[in-house]
Amino acid sequence: MNFVTFYFALFFLLALVILSLGERTFKTQTFFLLGINIAFYAFAGIQFLPLLFLVAFINYISAVLTNAHPLKKHGTRRFIIGVAVFAQILLLGFFKYYEFLILSAEQVLESLGYDISLIFLLPSVEILLPVGLSFYIFQGMSYAIDRYRDTSLKPLSYYNVLLFISFFPTVLSGPIMRSNQFFPQLAFDPVVQDDDYRKMEKVLINRDIAEGFTYILSGLFKKVVLASYLSEHIVRDVFQSPEFYSSETVFVAMYAYAMQIFCDFSGYTDLAIGIGRLMGIKIPQNFNAPYLATSVKEFWHRWHISLSTWLRDYVYFSLGGNRKGNKYVNLFLTMAIGGLWHGAHLRFLVWGMAHGAGLMVNHAFKQFLPGFSNSQILNKPVILQCYSIFSWFLTFHFICVVWLFFRAESMELALAMIRKMLLFTSEGDGYPLLVLVAIACAFIIQCVGKYSFNGFAFVLEKVWYPFKLVIITLFCAIIFKLGPDGVLPFIYFQF
Repeated sequence: MNFVTFYFALFFLLALVILSLGERTFKTQTFFLLGINIAFYAFAGIQFLPLLFLVAFINYISAVLTNAHPLKKHGTRRFIIGVAVFAQILLLGFFKYYEFLILSAEQVLESLGYDISLIFLLPSVEILLPVGLSFYIFQGMSYAIDRYRDTSLKPLSYYNVLLFISFFPTVLSGPIMRSNQFFPQLAFDPVVQDDDYRKMEKVLINRDIAEGFTYILSGLFKKVVLASYLSEHIVRDVFQSPEFYSSETVFVAMYAYAMQIFCDFSGYTDLAIGIGRLMGIKIPQNFNAPYLATSVKEFWHRWHISLSTWLRDYVYFSLGGNRKGNKYVNLFLTMAIGGLWHGAHLRFLVWGMAHGAGLMVNHAFKQFLPGFSNSQILNKPVILQCYSIFSWFLTFHFICVVWLFFRAESMELALAMIRKMLLFTSEGDGYPLLVLVAIACAFIIQCVGKYSFNGFAFVLEKVWYPFKLVIITLFCAIIFKLGPDGVLPFIYFQF
């Protein structure tokens, strides 16, 4: 169910009514919330509900079994968590890579001159990717692995594990939450019930409402207006047929896609955060002005923060991190795995390896030239400012170029776009000038978005409730008037 639809608005309104009907106790509210989560996922893909239940069970039983074995039986505990992780990777691999592996095997055997009749014993069918599979598997694995690593964390009931991985604002495309971020916020019945607490609770609820609707309006503007316009008026056509466009247009399309995917994914995240905030649950931030980063390392501290920290904590550290093996190899492998997670295509692998190489360069620069950043040359403000601008320029364009492999439908099209840009030819079609305005707006959001967000939320918090409703309705009407008639699904729904 797409967040940017009238049907979801009705669903969410009904969910709020249902949550308000029950007693404000942990047991009652979690029961209602679990039912809402399951209903939401059933609307998104009812045929995949058993898979959601299975992933919850695997992580639930893994946590119970590892907790039941003492630390001295480390081999047994490691075997249990290994089986749980392997089973979920197998599930993810089957749904995401089955068809790719069958087709690849056929091509390899044919090229080597072997009989491929045995391959046909495996059905070559199109496997539908369950909605949100990657995100709720990652979230469930984090729950089980955390309890394997820290024995002080007690296992939760099966229903609570299912509630955690199926939380409807995040189940489709994240952000990927951790159990220690989620469950402490579900204590619906406050311990203290005095007047001071009630006054403070009223202030906090009013702030949650103001910030929640501000996040929702921000997400709608990014997705409905900016991302949709850039997709429809330049990105889709140029990435499909770059040979018909001038080099300048292809350059602009590259920048446009960088801004489109930011507006699309951060727009979804804003909507998820806003929906959660209206329910009194704070979902962690997933973006922090990523295109202002001055290094690839800083970019990954700002872009898809929940995934980058997940890869760091559960892949990079598992490979050895900085302690075991070669940290550069571990960095490269982590990002290559991150690339393959997005899909079974060479272009995703290239995208991940390019970012891995960028991180290796960042770490090598800091390791082998440790005194450069503290040198006397950079102590001069003008030189430092120029160095920062140069670092930002290189980082931004590296990220934009690598996005070509992420967006293009094949390696050939990505390379064709790069060739077209290097030709510097004026032959071919141009682009609407409003595209530049949309790109500029998306970039300006990263520069001043935090300040405009805080200002709007502050005003919304202070005004009378009927005025809140008028302001929100007016902005929603303007946003949907500026947007197209139909809004495409969010980009990360395919992952």
